Amino acid sequence: MLTFLPLIAMAFFFIIIAVLIVCLFKRLLVNAVLGVIALLVINHYGTEYGINVALNVITFMVCAFLGLAGAGLLILLSLLGVTIL
Repeated sequence: MLTFLPLIAMAFFFIIIAVLIVCLFKRLLVNAVLGVIALLVINHYGTEYGINVALNVITFMVCAFLGLAGAGLLILLSLLGVTIL
């Protein structure tokens, strides 16, 4: 039982750190998730309107860091004919 005590303490520590990160960065996390969801929706329904955004690591990172503004930026670049590798 005593050998598991440090593991249990470490698990509680990581849980507390994760809760603090989520509480502090909740707004940023929500914006990042909305940006990635917007990218997927745009890619699915935008082909009918000539909007074709490539799904790769770079576009996902743009949407994750910039959120909905990143999705808007990628749409604008797509409409201007700029392709993201």
